[in-house]
Amino acid sequence: MIKDRPSNKKNYLGLALCVAMLSVTACEKPSSSEHPLNMLTPPFDIELARASVQSPYTSKYKCKPIPAPQEDLFFESMYDKKSKNSSIVSPEALKAYQEKTTSIRDLEKGLASISDRYLYSNPPRPEIAACGISWMIFWANHDGFLGQANSMGEFVRKWALASISLSYIQIKDDESLSKKDKEKVRKWIHNMAVHVINDFSDHRERASRQNNHLYWAAWGVMSAAVALDDRDMYKWALDQARFGIFQIQPDGNLPLEIERGPKAYNYHHYAAIPLFLMAETASRNGDDIFGENDNALARLARLILDNMEDQTYFVEKTGKKQNLERTISSSNLAWLEIYYKHSNDPEALRWLEEYRPIKHSRAGGNVTLLYAHIDVRPKKDDQEDEKNSDE
Repeated sequence: MIKDRPSNKKNYLGLALCVAMLSVTACEKPSSSEHPLNMLTPPFDIELARASVQSPYTSKYKCKPIPAPQEDLFFESMYDKKSKNSSIVSPEALKAYQEKTTSIRDLEKGLASISDRYLYSNPPRPEIAACGISWMIFWANHDGFLGQANSMGEFVRKWALASISLSYIQIKDDESLSKKDKEKVRKWIHNMAVHVINDFSDHRERASRQNNHLYWAAWGVMSAAVALDDRDMYKWALDQARFGIFQIQPDGNLPLEIERGPKAYNYHHYAAIPLFLMAETASRNGDDIFGENDNALARLARLILDNMEDQTYFVEKTGKKQNLERTISSSNLAWLEIYYKHSNDPEALRWLEEYRPIKHSRAGGNVTLLYAHIDVRPKKDDQEDEKNSDE
C-alpha cells in the first residue's frame, strides 16, 4: 500500500503562481525563521574532492563545440506501446528517441566532462570554467528546454535540469566568471525548475507523478535549489523525497517499480539514485531523511544488493524473468556510493570496487570522487557511456 504524501502548506515564491503539488490551502509568505542566513550546501564537498585528486589535470584544454540547443521537447518513448507498464523496449523507438535527443545527451555528458576536468585541475583552471559557462549561456540564449513539451519531453527536461545544475554548482565560484553570465545561467536554471515543478504538479493521478519520474523531477529541482540557494524550491523537492521514501515497503520494495514487470529490478536501481542523492543533500542541510519510514532507504538498498546476482525475489514478485540490460553498470550504481558512506556495508563495497569509478552526469559526473573522495581513474574516456534507463 502506498502511503499518502506528507502534508505541505508552504508556497513557492519563485513561481508566478502557487504550486499546489500537495495540499496547499494558502499562499502565505514564509516566516523569516524559514530562511536561515546560511546558504544551501551541495551534496558533495568540492574542495575535499579536489584535494583527493592524485594527479591534477595539466594538459592543454580545448573547449569542444557546443551541442545544438533544443527549445521544444517532443519525443516518443523508447518502449513498445503495446507493452504493459512500459516494460519492453522497441528497438525502432529507441533508435528514434536516441536520434532526437542526441544534442541533449551530448549536453549532459559534455557538461559532466567539463566539470570533471575543472575538478581535476588544481589550482582550478578558469578556461575550463569559462567553457562550461559558455555552453550554458548558449543554450540559455536559445531558450533551451523552455519551450513546449509532451510527456516524454517533460521527462527529458527534468533529467537535464539535474545535470546542468550540478555542473554549474561545480564551476560557479571560479573568480574569472562574470556576474552577468552567472545571472543569465541562474535565470535559465530557475525557469527550467519552474517548468519541472509545474509539469509534476499536474495530472497527479498518473504513475509518473508518483514513481521514479517524480523522484528524478524532485532531484532536478533540489539540484537547482542548491545552485540558486532557493529554500522554497528545496522544500518542494524535500517533500517529494519524503513521499518516495514513504512508498518503500517493509521488505524494501517500491510498489510502482514492481509494476514494471521484467524491468522491476532495473527500476529499483534507477529509483534509488535520486532518492539517495536527495537524502545526502538533505543531510548536509540539516534534514535527516535517511532514517524516515523506519530506515526505509537502507531496506531498499539491501533488497537491491540481495538481488544483484540472483533476482529470484523480483521474479516471484512480478512473475517475469528480469531484463538486466543496462541495469548493473557504473552509472546505475550511483546510489551505492552514498549508501556505503552511511552504512559501511561490505557487500556494497564489493560491488563498488568492481565498478568504480562510478560516473553519472545526473549525479554530478564523477560520483566516486565527489561523494567518496576517492580518485579512481576511468577505465575508458572520461565521458562515460551511461547505461542507465531513460524512463
